[in-house]
Amino acid sequence: MTRNTSPVKLNVLLGSLFLGYTMVYIDKLSVGISIVSISKEMPMSESTKGLILSAFFIGYALMQIPMSFAINKFGARSVVITSVFLIGAFDFIFGLSTSVTMLLAVRLLTGMLAHSGYASASSKEVIENFPLERRTFAKGVLISSSGVAGVLGPILLSPIIEIKGWRFAYSLLTIIAFIIVIIIAFSVPKKDKSQKSFEAKESISILTVWKNPTIWILFAAAFFINNLLYGLNNWLPTYLTTYRGVSLTHSGMIGSAVGIFALVGAIGGGYVVSRFLLGKDREVIFATSIVGALLVFGAYFVNNPYLFIFVLGFATLFLTLSFVTLMAIPMKLFDGVAFAPSYSTIASGGIVGGAVAQLVIGFLVETSGTFLTAFIYFFILGILTAVSIFFVNLKPQTIH
Repeated sequence: MTRNTSPVKLNVLLGSLFLGYTMVYIDKLSVGISIVSISKEMPMSESTKGLILSAFFIGYALMQIPMSFAINKFGARSVVITSVFLIGAFDFIFGLSTSVTMLLAVRLLTGMLAHSGYASASSKEVIENFPLERRTFAKGVLISSSGVAGVLGPILLSPIIEIKGWRFAYSLLTIIAFIIVIIIAFSVPKKDKSQKSFEAKESISILTVWKNPTIWILFAAAFFINNLLYGLNNWLPTYLTTYRGVSLTHSGMIGSAVGIFALVGAIGGGYVVSRFLLGKDREVIFATSIVGALLVFGAYFVNNPYLFIFVLGFATLFLTLSFVTLMAIPMKLFDGVAFAPSYSTIASGGIVGGAVAQLVIGFLVETSGTFLTAFIYFFILGILTAVSIFFVNLKPQTIH
């Protein structure tokens, strides 16, 4: 049930959740940026890089659904705060790592304990506080943090890593995460005890949730689109530095420029869909995923750096809009205690996609010796996203 929250408090709430989401995305991108420097200190193959990148997503996927029940038991606010705190704690430990094994272990735990609850918990805060017609826009604002992280992460982390080292960069991320924890703690409203007690008594079986075919179709769509987006984002620094001869700092600048397009796609696209294309989610996802896939594939053949940014940027814009629209669908279809496990199941499809992407791309590049195979893979994923979305039932559903 939506709370009667004033517009000012809604904006403060959304702003603090946005900051937390930005930290989440910067942490996701950080290893893709820092792995270039880490591999110089600890030599590793492309497959090993892929394993380190995927360890996070494996841990994320393992705890995604169990964390949804923690949200119902302890409340979305507690999970949001704990998630960002643990991101900072694990970033600090990651910066102290002395072996590939330790890097793998820390990223696995980061995915399991720090990231797995944030998306579902923040989304539950949205559906509890925002009216139905504003939820796509609110979700778009939250996911636009991926664009902000895509801009700030590379342009700030890349030169810091190049000048001060990757360990220093992770100490800095720790401090930022702890500051955001304090902001969230003061901004996200607490539930009254009667509401919290009532929700704690409610329960739902995960098997009941899993009987709904719509959830599994959305799971597949999330798998495909996130496989593409996370694969592209995490491997872009390696592609630019190793295969195009770009410095890490300039790679960061390119990544930031592309991130601006993602930001526009999330906020601007989310507004357009909410304002002018309400109820057209299926058509929006179909069109944007196909156009995005074509542009990603075409970017591989563009040699001019400015044109490359333009083509890849628009690809990211369309794919981000596709992702925002897709992940707003569960917020319109499910509510109550069914929401968190439903959303977590769907989101876990995306997380599994992120894990698979790192392993598949590492394998493709290492065996073929070229990134062309990876870009062909990206194209196929975009087409699969478009096809899968047409099987989704977009009518609100009740799960008992």
